[in-house]
This record gives sequence, structure tokens and C-alpha cells, in this order.
Amino acid sequence: MVKAIPKNSKHDLELEELRHFMQWVTMCEPARVVRLDQKKDRNRPEFAFYYPSSQRYTLELTRWLTPELKRLESFLQAEVSLPLSGSLFGTFALYIPFEKLLNGQVTRMQAHSLIAEIKQICSSYVEQGTYQLCIGTLAKVRDDGNKLVPVITCPETVYLDENSKTTKNLKSELGKILREAQRKFRYYRGIRVLLLDISQNGLDIDYHAGISKEGPGIVCRWLSTMLSLSTAMHYVCLSQGMRVWGGGNFSRMLTGHIYEGKPFPNYREVWRKAGLPPILQSFGG
Repeated sequence: MVKAIPKNSKHDLELEELRHFMQWVTMCEPARVVRLDQKKDRNRPEFAFYYPSSQRYTLELTRWLTPELKRLESFLQAEVSLPLSGSLFGTFALYIPFEKLLNGQVTRMQAHSLIAEIKQICSSYVEQGTYQLCIGTLAKVRDDGNKLVPVITCPETVYLDENSKTTKNLKSELGKILREAQRKFRYYRGIRVLLLDISQNGLDIDYHAGISKEGPGIVCRWLSTMLSLSTAMHYVCLSQGMRVWGGGNFSRMLTGHIYEGKPFPNYREVWRKAGLPPILQSFGG
């Protein structure tokens, strides 16, 4: 039986993804789950999963975003989510494709229009589903909670120019994420796993994190040079929304983001500490 965890929309959704990830790893349910950072201590990993075999996994889930995406989401959080606080019945996600933004910006006028549209849609109870807005899409993902989560998505890409600003930003952010995870995991027992959510940053889990005749994907190469033998982490894995082909065209749509319940993401191990088995063979229970 999983230990009850205090209700919190953000952590409920993170726990949902981590539970599914651990189901992929272990093929069984944990005996209990403990939230480690519940006192708002950002120097702790997020959750620990305990199994009847006495095995423990300590987990950190991080969205891998560029500074540009973080800035846009922070703006939407302040200008749209905050003004709507208390007026929503359920948990909603506001999806905005980056390529739809003029000069990569959301204006205050657009923010005001989004608030008006969302208020009109949510003036009474609405079923779970999606609703088209002036820019982007509103999705009701849960009936509980009272929250709007902004999500900026980038188009999926295959070729990355090592010298481009976007590639350099992605690599720089990865370095920051790894350093923070090192600090968080340092004093914790169990199998320590960093799960990186790449469903927004345009990376492709098959191409950028796979192995081909050309060798390991760029994410694997970055990790092999960034992580030392003394790292506090045991495994780094990627999570990406399940891909489905859009009807009538050949563009791939991403679904199953952290803020959605279904369908669930797919995963891939991209780094493990020397001497350890693959993560799918790490469970001894």
C-alpha cells in the first residue's frame, strides 16, 4: 500500500509520472512512497520508492527546458495562471507551440485575451478535453485541483547544430540540472535515478538518445563527458511523450506530458554508473 502523500497538484502529477516510470523499471507496485522535499527544501530529491524486497529507489524528476522556454512559462504563470487562481474547477494545462509566437514573445494583450477566453470556457463545469484558444490550446487534465499550468512546446527536431544557440543552451541547462541533482542525491541511500522530461524541448528520444550505426546519440555523448565516476547518481533516464501520427499529415504530435494523465510517456536509460547493470535489470525483488 502506497503511503498517503499530502495533496498538491504539482507533486500529484509528478508522482503520477514517477509511479509509471517505476512500473516500467520494476514491473510491480511499491510498498510505500515517501515525498522527500515536502518541507520545500530544494536540496532534497523528490521521492523515495520502497519495495517489499527492501530495495529503495530515490528519484528526481526534472523538465529539461531552455532558458527561453523557462522565461515564457514564468511570464504566463504570472500574467495568466495567477490571475485565474481560485476561478478554475480542476487542473488545466495551457499548451502554446513556440513556433506560433511572433518573435518568440507572448504580449500582455495576448495574456489578457487568454484570461478572457479561459474564463468564458470555465464559467461552468467543463469535461476533461481540449479547447482551442487565440494562441494555443487549453486542456483539462484532472477534475481535482484549481490550477492552470502553462506549457510551451518546441517542434521536434532531428538535426542539432553543435554551434547553434539552441544546442548550446540545451547543453548548458543539462549541466546545471546534473550539478543540482548531484547536490540533492549526495546524502541519500538507495538506487539514485534522475529522470529528465524532454517532451517540451524538441529532442527526439529515439534519435538523440539512441544508438545507431553512427554511434550514441548526442544526449548520451554529452552525459558521458559531463558525469564522472564519482557522481552521486546511479542512472539518468529520459522521458518523452508517446508519439502518435497526426491524421492527414506526417507531423508527429507529442502527448502524455507530465501535466496530462494519459497516455503515459515512454522512457530510455541514457547513462549509468560504471559497474551497474542496465536499470531494467536493477530491481532485485
